[in-house]
Amino acid sequence: MSNRRLTIQFICFWLIWLVVQVGLNAPIEKHLSGWPQELLLDAIKLVVWLGAAWWFIRQADHHHLRLSLSNAEQWRPNWRFAAGYVVWGIIVIYLLGEFWLVHHGLIVNHSFIPQFWGRYFLVVGVTEEFLFRGYFFNALLQKFSLTTANVIQALAFASLHIPRYLTTVPAMSPMLWLSNLVSVFLLGLLFGWLYARSHSLWPGIATHMTWDILVTLFG
Repeated sequence: MSNRRLTIQFICFWLIWLVVQVGLNAPIEKHLSGWPQELLLDAIKLVVWLGAAWWFIRQADHHHLRLSLSNAEQWRPNWRFAAGYVVWGIIVIYLLGEFWLVHHGLIVNHSFIPQFWGRYFLVVGVTEEFLFRGYFFNALLQKFSLTTANVIQALAFASLHIPRYLTTVPAMSPMLWLSNLVSVFLLGLLFGWLYARSHSLWPGIATHMTWDILVTLFG
């Protein structure tokens, strides 16, 4: 698979997600609330991200373009991947410890609503891991070393959060932009490492889900 093809695919998806964020998600968040808002946002994320990942992998198969792992292989759980359990445990201890110190206890965020269990626990981890680790990183591993491929996909992963930040109301400060992008980049590196070492999407999905829901719940 050529670098040009991957770059074009990523740019096209970035622009599609920007249009979706501006034209659909932002208006939905403004005019709807509760479960109608949540279900619509979840449906859009599932269709756009899973649809793109499925389409890119299908095109790769159609053109006989080799990926590091087949789609069937990467969805197979690797229960013996001990590092995955260790990383997950460290993430849980780190986040709960940080929130305990900052808030002097584990206090649920006043803005947290039950609907967030869908968006930040069930949907985001699966969709983002499938597209970024399951396709883009999967393809990059055929062309670059693990370190280089991981850095490229983590940078791309961070940049895909920009459309969301552009439509956040009230607008985020430059320092918050930078802090969030650095955090997402580092998480992208971690998720990529889990994928490459386990040869499975599930360790990254589990860790991704856990990070998002704990940050949303106690952050």
